[in-house]
Amino acid sequence: MWSRIKREFAFIQGNFLVLLLSYLLFNMGYAMTSPFESPFIESLGASATMIGVIGAVGSFILFFVRIPGGYITDKHGRRQIIVTMTYGVVLANIFFILAPNWIFYFVGVIVSNICLIYQSALEAIEADSISPEKRGFGYAAYRVLPFLPSIFMPLIAGAIVSQYSIDPGMRIIYAIVLAVGLVAAVLRHAFLKETLKEPKDISFKELKLAFKESAKEIFACWKLMPKSLVFLLMSTLIIAFTDPFFYRFGSLYVLQFVGLSDVEWGAVNTINLATMLAVGLLLGKAIDIIGRRKALILAHMIFTPAAFFFVLSNNFLMFAIVYAFFAVASVLFGPATAALQADIVPKEMRGRIMGSTGALYILAGALGSFIGGILYENVHPTAPFLLCVPLDVIALLIVLFRVKEPEKREA
Repeated sequence: MWSRIKREFAFIQGNFLVLLLSYLLFNMGYAMTSPFESPFIESLGASATMIGVIGAVGSFILFFVRIPGGYITDKHGRRQIIVTMTYGVVLANIFFILAPNWIFYFVGVIVSNICLIYQSALEAIEADSISPEKRGFGYAAYRVLPFLPSIFMPLIAGAIVSQYSIDPGMRIIYAIVLAVGLVAAVLRHAFLKETLKEPKDISFKELKLAFKESAKEIFACWKLMPKSLVFLLMSTLIIAFTDPFFYRFGSLYVLQFVGLSDVEWGAVNTINLATMLAVGLLLGKAIDIIGRRKALILAHMIFTPAAFFFVLSNNFLMFAIVYAFFAVASVLFGPATAALQADIVPKEMRGRIMGSTGALYILAGALGSFIGGILYENVHPTAPFLLCVPLDVIALLIVLFRVKEPEKREA
């Protein structure tokens, strides 16, 4: 039994282990800030529409920086850009700690998203570090194991906000995030290894040209993609569009429109994380056994009714159940999508294609954040969440009838 467990987890070493530990530290911070981020921005003077605009502009910046990010990843390598920009992302928390108003907070969002130029490199080094036969389990491990210490972080954040109010409670939380993030940055700096065999130096002149060339890559990549990957991308873009509805406005809706307490909302997020951990690795293994496509179908079939019941929920227990189902759908959807994409895309093209598809996901999310804010403030607080239901049905139909798994998985 023990030897079998050791075999299953034998791939957790080297870069995989370094990334896992850094994700673990970053997730501790994210688990504390995400449940109360939008209420904090609102306390700094922003409306729901402006919160959507802040999210949209931040995502739009991330879209643009990912374009040269994919180019740099395939030419210059993964490690250097990851290490350098990780420090930038971490230090951006200083803006959030000191923000006197939402405009200053907005500057921090801009800085943070510029530094996230390293995301394509991170995705590429993830794929490089997992063997094809372990991809479902490996991606599930990336998305589950780092949350282990984070289970009670939303509850702790809820207690801090309840004790000190949203301001200065969130400033205290962002200070904790800064300290923990610096440890993660040092880990990556000290132990992450390059996986590109022959990285080349890139000059500032080439970097200037990289944006233009990489912008073309987004459209060129459509021609390089197999049809199944194109349809997978279309389906995933729909989900990327609806994602901000929940993580940007879910907290405002639950805390202000429904009336849950800070501690109850923190507990709901703790239940969400605990569910991910309880079923994550098991479902990750199932993705390798039943196939990526079937796992995606199952994820959609769980999420769609859960999104509908989110709007019907009016107490702690109902939201706890809904977010438990959200966790199951997320643990299936993320690893299955990433594994299927890695199965289809050759290694030498991963930086460009993953950078391009990732950029499109972000652009869809930016649009979703903008529209979600308008719907929430000007139509009704339930409007963005109700819109998720028909859109997810469309995404499910695309997977059912257009997405296929490759006969042979790429290494």
